[in-house]
Amino acid sequence: MEASDNKGGDEDKEGMEEDNPRPGCSNENNNPTEEAKVLEKKEKQENVNDPKMPTLTDSEADNDEDQTAGVSTVFKKRKLSSSRNYRQNNNMEEENSNDDTLSTNGVSEATADPPEEDENPEQEPEDLSDSASSDDDDDVIRIPDDNDDNAPGPTVDDGAILKTTETLMNKTPLVFPHVRSSNFLKDHHSLQLGRSHLLRPSFCQRQISSLENVRKLHCVNKLEGHEGCVNSLSFNMSGTRIASGSDDLSVIVWDWQKGEKVLQYNTGHRANVFQSKMMPGDLTITSCSRDGQVRLAEFATAGNLRSTKRLAQHKGPAHKMALIPGTSHSLLSAGEDGQVFMIDIRELKPDKILLLKNDKDKKIPIYSIHSNPVDGNIFCTTGRDQFVRVFDRRFLSPGANSAELHKLCPEHLSAAHELKAYITCAVFNHDGSQILGSYNDEDIYLFEPENTEKEDRVINTFRGHRNNATVKGVNFYGPDSEYVVSGSDCGNIFIWERDTSALVRLAHGDEGGVVNVLEPHPNLPVLATSGLDDDVKIWQPGPERDDIEKEKQRVYMKEAISKNLSDRAEQQTSEADPLDGQMLWVLWRHIRRAERRRREAASARGEEEQPSDNSTEEDEEDESDNEDSVRGRICTQS
Repeated sequence: MEASDNKGGDEDKEGMEEDNPRPGCSNENNNPTEEAKVLEKKEKQENVNDPKMPTLTDSEADNDEDQTAGVSTVFKKRKLSSSRNYRQNNNMEEENSNDDTLSTNGVSEATADPPEEDENPEQEPEDLSDSASSDDDDDVIRIPDDNDDNAPGPTVDDGAILKTTETLMNKTPLVFPHVRSSNFLKDHHSLQLGRSHLLRPSFCQRQISSLENVRKLHCVNKLEGHEGCVNSLSFNMSGTRIASGSDDLSVIVWDWQKGEKVLQYNTGHRANVFQSKMMPGDLTITSCSRDGQVRLAEFATAGNLRSTKRLAQHKGPAHKMALIPGTSHSLLSAGEDGQVFMIDIRELKPDKILLLKNDKDKKIPIYSIHSNPVDGNIFCTTGRDQFVRVFDRRFLSPGANSAELHKLCPEHLSAAHELKAYITCAVFNHDGSQILGSYNDEDIYLFEPENTEKEDRVINTFRGHRNNATVKGVNFYGPDSEYVVSGSDCGNIFIWERDTSALVRLAHGDEGGVVNVLEPHPNLPVLATSGLDDDVKIWQPGPERDDIEKEKQRVYMKEAISKNLSDRAEQQTSEADPLDGQMLWVLWRHIRRAERRRREAASARGEEEQPSDNSTEEDEEDESDNEDSVRGRICTQS
């Protein structure tokens, strides 16, 4: 029942008391039918004006209307002036109509034909909702039903996704004679006859770049020994050993052919190990971590660990290091503090050669750094903005904003906000003429800095994967960088042909759901990968697949690409900041898992955790998690 104004109710009551001062008695001239109607009308009026009956406030009246509204629910904003004006206008109209009826026809005539809304009071809120939505739409927020086809919200164009998927699936890779297509038996026979010098390219290079071998890559071994997700992989120069760094704060050196541990040591880091690199000579290993430290481990010729020490300290997480070609004792490190250190492992302190800032003189957290393989003076950096910057360290001056040699970005991302477009990894190709950059929840772009035909220097784009949950790596594969390899949030490994961007191989590479690290062997058709799983996977060419397996592979490839494109489109339309959401979930999940496994390992050894170390770690992490640091990046790439 809708509450009327007290003023209108009092006037009606006074008018009724003039004709019949005793509500329980009737006049002689009134017939029984009219008398019953008068009594019924007076009871309704008394219920309205009874001081013992609670009076509904504006907000309570709105709630009462909402509960009886009908199919669609109506919620009013907290603008009481509009709702009060609306109810006041309705009450004034009712008062005017009641006054006119009482003054002209008397009580008997006014009660002879009661209005329809008195007989059906439950229908009144529906009329109120309809009138409110039509007269004052600005003050009404409608919550659509789940089954309402006209409900507003972000939509994904399934037709466009299907068309893009078909386009990616129909791309055909190039096949060059004696380069992409090779016969292993013929090449091996020539090698045995001493004709290897006649093979151009060499026997190993022909096997690595063979399109058939790339398509036949499959997992042949899993190196198990870590107690956390593996964030880093690094072959030594000869390719006989591989070092892996993990969230369990340790580095393991593997004999990957036998699948055995050569050694395992504690790095001395207090947080997740993000990268480890085997230095030339195989007697030193450098590592960097979330705690910002760059550390060095030295080994004896017998293989046992001699010592570990700190080389440098960033003021934020240190994600990447880059060995300088031509030297056996120098490397570059970069961190989320925007600093680039030039480190000589023989010196006590590093040199600060670059503080990366944008055009607004704001510090840029760095997630990736890589050296030109043919010119150790050139390196590129990527961070929390949309640009790949190329520098020459000979022209850098400490404490000054040094001009970059190249500043690369796709044209459609050049004006994007820095939080919505950033690069998780960038690497040079085999001769330093091209740079590959993987954008967060975007595509992978191939830049050619010296190419002046295109303004943005983008010569190719690789699509189909998903790079959103972690700081994901990207790499070239092949002696001449013929292929591009990347992990994905869907747990698959993607391999594209570089020149045509045709997807030539897609394989499931991580049970935990995300592949982060891809490291090609320097001399053999071997690929090492890792992700959220606690193991390292070794991939080699396998047997030829039959037509049924090829068709299953094609269907699986199509479904994976379509799902990745659909998920990315849906998130871009529903989330304002891609740094939120799944990335934060991954952060929390792996922090908890790493802490739990460290406690279990300590209890198994009969040791107790040191509170001082934990508190120190938390304090340093709090200092590093400033406004420029990336949220949710625990598992990263090598």
